[in-house]
Order: sequence, then structure tokens, then C-alpha cells
Amino acid sequence: MSQSSLLAIFSFAFAVSIGAVLSPGPVSAAIVTETPRKGWQAGPLIATGHILLELIFISLIGIGLSKGFAQSGILRYIAFGGSFLLFYMGGGYWVMVLRGKAKLPEPSLVEGSFQNSSLVFLGMLTTISNPFWYAWWVTVVPGYLAKMVDLTFLNIAAFYLGHISLDFLWDTLLSMLIFSGRKWLSDRSYGILIFLTGGFMIYLGVLFLRLGLGY
Repeated sequence: MSQSSLLAIFSFAFAVSIGAVLSPGPVSAAIVTETPRKGWQAGPLIATGHILLELIFISLIGIGLSKGFAQSGILRYIAFGGSFLLFYMGGGYWVMVLRGKAKLPEPSLVEGSFQNSSLVFLGMLTTISNPFWYAWWVTVVPGYLAKMVDLTFLNIAAFYLGHISLDFLWDTLLSMLIFSGRKWLSDRSYGILIFLTGGFMIYLGVLFLRLGLGY
């Protein structure tokens, strides 16, 4: 496997994860809640708990695919499921923006019982509380990995590192912006970002739909 191929997988994983990572949810809400009390470090620490769970998921996915899962007819259903999820999330982002609801999550989205947990553990708790997280890792990720002709440890590692790089980048940036008083991130700019990522996810949904149809 050439370095250019690994870089392409890394870059694709980074790009395909934009919509999932930037969408408002329990993890970002936890960062909004904890940053004013515990500093900008809340972002990367919460992200650490989040990506530890993702390491478990992608390991299980790799084991399943390596046992021939990708060659079965199930792959087609995974592709259809991934396309539906991408269409649903992308369209939902557009509706959110058009209705003026694309705003950074409020601290009230985090359950009070979570607030006394360590930040790493908080990242894990808020991750497993998000149903879209499960759907993403059960449909979109295995759907893409299964398309690889040469599914190796390095390929899977490149995908994982590309995804978690965005997790760390966004969660750290968000906590730094919150810590500085959100001077550089308005609801308007966040709405534009969500609208663009919604369009990108719909485009990816088309690609997954073509995969399911065999094109």
C-alpha cells in the first residue's frame, strides 16, 4: 500500500466525517457546558473518550469485514442504509438551517448526572447517548471500508486516524471558541457551515446509493 493511497483514505475519512462531527449533539453540548467551568482542555479530553469508543467500533468492523462480510449480500443493505442515513441527516441539516434552528447546542442538552463525571468518561457517556453515532458506524463506515479491494490494517488505521483527527480538531476548536467567549463563531456562520455539510452528505448519499444498486 503506497503512502499516497493511505493519504487518500485519510483525507476521505476526514472529509466524509465533517457532517457527523460538526452536527450538534450530546458531545458538542458537553463541550459547551464544561468549557466555561474547566477551560479549553474540556474539548480534547471529551474527544478522547469519544474516540476510544470509536476505536472499539472500527476494530469490530475490521474483524467482521475480514471474515468475508464484505463479500456477502449484506453489503448492499449496508450501502442502502448508509445512503438513507446520509440523505436523512443532510436533508435534516438543510431544514434546520432554513428554519433558523442551526445554532450551537445549549448546555441544557447535557444531563445533570453527567456533569460530575471526568471529562474523558463524559465523552464516552455522551457518545453512547447519541443514536446517530451508532447508525453512522453501522452503515456509513463499513459501507466505505467494504469497497476497498485491499482491506488491510493500514487501510483501516488510515480511515480511523482521518476521522478522529477531525474529532480532535473540531472539539478543541469549539472549546477554545467557547472559552474565548465565542467571539469568532456566530450562529450565522455555524448555520452556513451546517448547510454546506448537509449538501456534502447528500452527495455522499448518492454515492452510497449507487454502490447499493451496483453501479
